[in-house]
Order: sequence, then structure tokens, then C-alpha cells
Amino acid sequence: MKHKIIIQIIFIIIFFVIIFLFYYKYFSSNSVSTTLQNNNLDSTVLQTEKGLIKDMTYETTDIKGNKYYIFSEYGEVDSVNSEIIIMTNVSAKIKILNKDTIYINSLSARYNTSNYETNFNKKVKLEYLDHKIFSDNMDLSFQKNFAWLYENVNYKSLDYELFADKIEIDLITKNSKIFEKNAKKVKIIKK
Repeated sequence: MKHKIIIQIIFIIIFFVIIFLFYYKYFSSNSVSTTLQNNNLDSTVLQTEKGLIKDMTYETTDIKGNKYYIFSEYGEVDSVNSEIIIMTNVSAKIKILNKDTIYINSLSARYNTSNYETNFNKKVKLEYLDHKIFSDNMDLSFQKNFAWLYENVNYKSLDYELFADKIEIDLITKNSKIFEKNAKKVKIIKK
């Protein structure tokens, strides 16, 4: 008789342990660690809570071997278009094959996971070697290898400081075009 009761107690304990593990694994966890893959895209998503993703990283490499990394402190999927990630406190790196690295920082960005187009805004800063460009907005097309910085553009190098409305940069050749609205002249200050 005692053996029967002991076996029943063991089965009850095992039953509750299984229920607890099932609940813990599928229902109670607010922190999730997932890896997403989508066409040369690896993203590690940590600590998901109510649609907000913390410490988000996306990486992509094009056919030529150029690499694009984008990191954000926080991000969330756009409610209208699930391919758009809205990021906060963003930093990005562009490693052009056999060239120096370009660094980009901004307070926010909209990143498209399907075509890697990124729209940086709010205190955008682009750095390449001794060159720094500050602006309110920047559109980056990794597929076209172009960047467009616009609104309150301020370019600084060791010798010059430049103010303009828009700068267009070819990321491969580093050739730039500078634009000013209403046929105004671009303001350049020699240091």
C-alpha cells in the first residue's frame, strides 16, 4: 500500500513539474532571444517586451562584399508595414571592400528589412576619416551605394567648414555633390 502512495506522489510531482516547465517556456517569459534570417540578414533580437526590441542588430553583405551594420538601442516594428523597423539611438557602419569604414549616428531611423534602405533623422552625424557631416536627415541606399544628407547640413574637415541644404555622396567613389536651395551660394569657411 505504501508503494502505491509513493508512486502516486511521484507521478503528481512529475505532472506539476511538466506543467510548470511548459508554462514557463511558452507563457511567462518577457525576455526572448531570437535570431532572424532574411536574405543575408542576421538580426539578434534581445529582450522583447510589448513590441519594443532592445539591442537590435542587423547585418547585410552585398554581392561585391560590402558590409552594412546597423545597431539600435531600441526598435519596434511599424504597425502599418512589418518590413519597417523604427529605431532609437542608432549607429551604423558601412565597410566598403578595400576602403575605409563610414560611421553614422542618429537619434532615430527607419530601416527597411527587405531592401536595407535607411532613413536617419534627428542629429545625424556621418564620419569618414577626417570628414564629419552633420544634418537633420539622411537617406541611405545600400543597394545604390548612395547617401543623401539634407536640412541644416554642416560639413567639417581639418581645413574647411561648409554649410549647405543637401549633400549627395557616392559611397564607393566618395564623390559628392553639394546643393543649395533657391540658387543661393554654398557657404564655405576656411579654418
